[in-house]
Amino acid sequence: MKQKLYLCGLLLCLVANSPAAENSNPEACDSPPTAITSVRLFDGEVVIPSATVVIECALISGISRDNSPQDLATDAIIVDGGGKTLLPGLIDAHTHTFRRDMLERSLDFGVTTVFDMGSVSKDFVSTIRAEDLDGVATDRADLFSAVVWVTAPGSHGTQFGEVPTLVEPEDASAFVADRIADGADYIKIIYDNFKMFDGEIPTLSKETLFAVVDAAHDQGKMAVVHSRDVDAYADVVEAGADGLVHVVVDEVPGDPLIAALKRNRMFVSPNLSLARNDGLRLIDDPIFGPMLTEDEAENLRGWRSLRREGGDQVEYDALMAFYGAGVTILAGSDSPNGGTTVGASIHLEMELMVEAGMNPVDALRAATSSPAEAFGLTDRGRIAEGRRADLLLVEGMPDQTIADTRRIVKIWKAGNEHDN
Repeated sequence: MKQKLYLCGLLLCLVANSPAAENSNPEACDSPPTAITSVRLFDGEVVIPSATVVIECALISGISRDNSPQDLATDAIIVDGGGKTLLPGLIDAHTHTFRRDMLERSLDFGVTTVFDMGSVSKDFVSTIRAEDLDGVATDRADLFSAVVWVTAPGSHGTQFGEVPTLVEPEDASAFVADRIADGADYIKIIYDNFKMFDGEIPTLSKETLFAVVDAAHDQGKMAVVHSRDVDAYADVVEAGADGLVHVVVDEVPGDPLIAALKRNRMFVSPNLSLARNDGLRLIDDPIFGPMLTEDEAENLRGWRSLRREGGDQVEYDALMAFYGAGVTILAGSDSPNGGTTVGASIHLEMELMVEAGMNPVDALRAATSSPAEAFGLTDRGRIAEGRRADLLLVEGMPDQTIADTRRIVKIWKAGNEHDN
């Protein structure tokens, strides 16, 4: 079984091969620096009660505590951070993104990076890649994508249109190579027969699952898996995959399986936004509600259950079992599935994590530093000198009251202030 030592070396190719990452170095710019002063700072790991953060061009050029202020240029733009908290730009670890306006909309809500777990649109991904080659796009979130998932004939994912499918394990290497040729940054695998319903849906064989994970690693890519029951989770762990992008809905895994997830340094992205009909909260929210279009509100009303009665509580209980054991948790909205909306739902996801029992600081990590580290992105997810100036300034203290992430004051993407 491949261990996470693999991620510490070869996986950095995800970053090296990404046009967005290649263009994250600052170019000469005529804009004066921006200094955010006297601000509470959540740097992606810890809270600093008062700090000054300086942005120059696309990057963070300096951070200091207020008792040791930096020498600022005379033309520096000063932003008073008093009573506010500065966060890294949010990262949504599970979306299905297939239009540019979805990336633009994500940025409106402070989401600066999204991970697409399959959009069946290699032409769209190639268009975004071409934009990235011209420089960092400051009017939209960055996109990392699986492009097309790996699934079996008649399995989940085939209902969204004509997609290539895989049957035999000996074909896995060529199949993965084709996905990489499509532009995949990582390989997304569907391993789910929806056993929680009467009448099973076909899925990949266990042997084919193993072959796909091995082929992804052999070709320098992560393997992330859609699974939603304990037996499937056990197979995925045994296969040596890197993470799971749903939480179980049939029963809480036992201690040995949870320990194996932790030991193998696998992540879980639970998607609590789909567990219950909680998207309605965003419609009623006094801040986000007025920002939503009617189509977005209608999609939030379109939630439907994808598990038997009681499965929602299993999801919450399983999350807390993983969290208590120290398994890495990533925030993902699975937008734009019914009951979610692009951008705004990641804020709800963090709120639901806290309601489940997570510490607010850990919920913030789940949408900032944890996904960046899990996917090997070294230029974002933290507020540190030399990192991308993808930043979110909010009123209040979201490390104590997680809903304060919605009280957006300013957003910066690669040092450029975004007008949302």
